[in-house]
Amino acid sequence: MAKVIRATIQIEVPYSNEFMNYGDKLDKELRRVIDNTDYLSCKVEAGNLEPNGNPTIRDKENV
Repeated sequence: MAKVIRATIQIEVPYSNEFMNYGDKLDKELRRVIDNTDYLSCKVEAGNLEPNGNPTIRDKENV
């Protein structure tokens, strides 16, 4: 795998059956929380990283 920077964030929202059952509603809530934060704190790793099994969002524009 090419050299990458992997930033991992952890987001917590109040439990809701709606969020658990409807991914689109959870997606909107997560984006709302991210948009309303002043600073996005994250765990950072860099290098020739192997896939870790977690869902990954990649930059499609600057591949």
